[in-house]
Amino acid sequence: MIIPYRTYVPKRNICKIWEVKKRKKYQKTHTAKNLANQAIYNIRQHFFAAGGYLSSDSNCKLSKTSENYRILNSNMAQQILKEVDGMFKSFFGQLKLVKEGKYEAKKCRIPRYLPKDGFTTLIIAMVRLNRNELTLPYSWPYKKQHCPITCQVSNPAY
Repeated sequence: MIIPYRTYVPKRNICKIWEVKKRKKYQKTHTAKNLANQAIYNIRQHFFAAGGYLSSDSNCKLSKTSENYRILNSNMAQQILKEVDGMFKSFFGQLKLVKEGKYEAKKCRIPRYLPKDGFTTLIIAMVRLNRNELTLPYSWPYKKQHCPITCQVSNPAY
């Protein structure tokens, strides 16, 4: 299948940017890690204060004002928040099983923060391909100050 020049591919693709060895690409994955840690912080603080779960909608509203959310494209930022939400849903499911006696309490622990100097993967919902180059989406304020970030794609999966 031949993809025309500058066509949007509406498939959910996961791009591991850490494989590319340029610093600009590392900045996006580091920002994504910072957003994930911020979302983890919001849910953990709500859990310790109220003893319950902070819904993904409430966490999204809290995170929208952050610098990390504004740098990333809103689709990528929401995908990161969904991943964090899934981690905590699993944790609360384990807590429920512990209360029923079907799971060991030692193995159940709250999700931890990502390493401070670490990176995470970017989940890109809408991919823009220009021949064999993948252009990473990002927000308008970031686009005004920085040049586009591209990756070479050898065999894109359609």
